[in-house]
Amino acid sequence: MEKFIPLLKSPKIFNGETMVLVYHNMDILVVKENRHSRLPDYNLISSYYDLSIMPIALGIMDGVYYSAIHVDNRNDIPVGTEFMKVRHLYKISNENLFYLAGFGHQIADWDRSFRFCGKCGANTVNHPDERAKLCPNCGHVIYPKISPAVICSVTRGDEILLARGSKFSKPVYSVLAGFVEPGETLEETVKREIMEETSITVKNIKYFGNQPWPFSSSMMMAFTADYASGEIKIDNKEIIDAAWYKAANLPLLPTSHSIAHRLIMNFVDK
Repeated sequence: MEKFIPLLKSPKIFNGETMVLVYHNMDILVVKENRHSRLPDYNLISSYYDLSIMPIALGIMDGVYYSAIHVDNRNDIPVGTEFMKVRHLYKISNENLFYLAGFGHQIADWDRSFRFCGKCGANTVNHPDERAKLCPNCGHVIYPKISPAVICSVTRGDEILLARGSKFSKPVYSVLAGFVEPGETLEETVKREIMEETSITVKNIKYFGNQPWPFSSSMMMAFTADYASGEIKIDNKEIIDAAWYKAANLPLLPTSHSIAHRLIMNFVDK
């Protein structure tokens, strides 16, 4: 996120605008206006929720201070608002706000998930010096969870391997991805995931870039690779379709905010 200043506590003196992002699981609260949606302003949220104890600080971006709360009842919300998937926020916001909302979701979910110590069961408190939960009873420290994952574009000449995941609500096709297992290098994860999901082997694995991806709590590390051998065979569980595509005949692709889209466009632009 550009121009973002993370904060552990709300600023004591702040003359700019304030906004509170409200979450329920993977959804964020928005105001529905005709056919459009927008994030609710501070006055609406503060008039409905008790903000004296609930919000967790996120930071300042473009002169606006952001905090976040998680609510357990998705039906007890202000009139004229509704919850929408956080990942769909890209349709009504710019890229920085989209990523800030994702960050807010990750922090709000972590904040409510670790109110108690996993070792002794005591109530935790916010660490005074870093983004962490501290157990005042046994000293256990709990940081926000980040799960490393790889994502890789596989090319074969003028074709790219794209697959549709079983969890995609729309017929979106993307490059392959998966979480790193204990003891693996990132390159080993690339090979294993591609083999498990499509029965394809790859070579010439090269680092491409990375992206925080809070759906949920992931750090996506992107690679490119060349096809080595094998025929596509899917398990019809995680992957329900996979095929080779030319640049001129691509299917529906992931959002432009994602590193998956950047990997595909890197192939298209060659």
